[in-house]
Amino acid sequence: MSTQVQGAQSFSRSIAVLQSIADAGTPMTRAELLKQCDLTRPTLYRIIASLEAEGMIEVAGGNRYTLGGRLVALARTALAQNDVRRLAEPHLARLRDATGETVHLAIRSGDELVYIDKIESREVVRMASTVGTRVPFHSTGVGKAFLAAMPEIEANALIDRIDLPMITPHTTTDRAALKAIVRKAREDGFVRDDQENEVGIFCFGAPIQEGRDRPVASVSVSVPKFRMVEESRYSEPLLEAVSAISGRLGYDRAS
Repeated sequence: MSTQVQGAQSFSRSIAVLQSIADAGTPMTRAELLKQCDLTRPTLYRIIASLEAEGMIEVAGGNRYTLGGRLVALARTALAQNDVRRLAEPHLARLRDATGETVHLAIRSGDELVYIDKIESREVVRMASTVGTRVPFHSTGVGKAFLAAMPEIEANALIDRIDLPMITPHTTTDRAALKAIVRKAREDGFVRDDQENEVGIFCFGAPIQEGRDRPVASVSVSVPKFRMVEESRYSEPLLEAVSAISGRLGYDRAS
């Protein structure tokens, strides 16, 4: 007979409120949170009061709620302690310098990925993404690269389960087609994303692994269409970078 951990439901509801505020991108009202979180008014108000008292959320203008300073500090500490991020950082910087373009590092978060590091291009035109942005598997270079490093049966099951919304006119929304792209990426070691998540942006993605069929993160190089040159300018230094980072985690691709 299964037993529920005491306080688990309350904790889950608090996390759902925090996640809704984070995903909104702009401060949210209580009415918006009621609709988004599907909670009763007394329950939501109790959660808001608790989160506010702990510094997890703050009141912005117009009685709208945003993430609080304590949560931001915790997030920064978590990022600083993340081994993958720490080990990857110098390699990502070299990758940015070699390609001249913006580099992202992402890890899995449920049925999505989240950017945990970003090293900006020095060019004037840059990516609008930020650390903490959640991105889908099916439309991004980091997503398809991560899928390619998973055991095929698990990757296919994930593709069959997740939604595949059309983000741009170029997004792959057919499950069979996505599986074919992932298979090719598995053979090539990297994937090319042709404006699937943002019109005018090409991405090259490759996985970081700590063992065979054990991806821990993925890396992408994002290139504005008007600056695109030959593919090897991006894919070769990308593969060198993820190989070096994977090696630091103990993965030997040849074994």
